[in-house]
Amino acid sequence: MKKTAIVFLLIIVGVFLAGCTTTPTAGQDTTQDTIRAHYEYYDSWSIGLGCYEKVSGYAYNTGNTSVDNVVLNFNLVDTKTGTIRDSRSVFFGTMGAGQSRTFESVLDGECAQQYQVKATIIK
Repeated sequence: MKKTAIVFLLIIVGVFLAGCTTTPTAGQDTTQDTIRAHYEYYDSWSIGLGCYEKVSGYAYNTGNTSVDNVVLNFNLVDTKTGTIRDSRSVFFGTMGAGQSRTFESVLDGECAQQYQVKATIIK
């Protein structure tokens, strides 16, 4: 009886973690004029959030002048269907010449799906 309960528990844990076991991406880049952003993401799981993608990286201004209202938008895209599961925006405001900023965000996913994160810079 005890062995059956342990096997059953392991199966349940495996179902909850399915799709949440990938390694971090090698890094992605996005560019809009003089604003550049580099980011990485990986699948994770927690009791409170379930399965999610954690995105982190940095944005920087390669230009010689300040840029106002800089926003980095992330979409969590289902790799099989191409549909967007979740979106988040990171607001940087004004970025001075040569200035860089780090960021971190979480996108809500489902454990049985495979996703990729796509980013765009809006200014």
